[in-house]
Amino acid sequence: MKTFLLVGLIVELTVGGLLLLGLLSPVSEAQSDGATDNATSPLVEFLPDIGKIYRAALTAPLQEVEQEIEDEEIARFYHRLIERYDLD
Repeated sequence: MKTFLLVGLIVELTVGGLLLLGLLSPVSEAQSDGATDNATSPLVEFLPDIGKIYRAALTAPLQEVEQEIEDEEIARFYHRLIERYDLD
């Protein structure tokens, strides 16, 4: 009984590892080639664009605060600051 459990565990780990490497290898190959085309793996299509999400999370509060600034001079300075750091 213990032998079957041990063999089952080894088989599951091996198969799981091979599946994981099989799904992620096209992604890592595309990244190492410098390719920007994400159509190399069907798994990539389901992953969210982390860069877009990060940029939206970073810029949304800054844009909301910009709308609430009442002083014109401070508002212009803040707007130029956001533009210079490419956060708009």
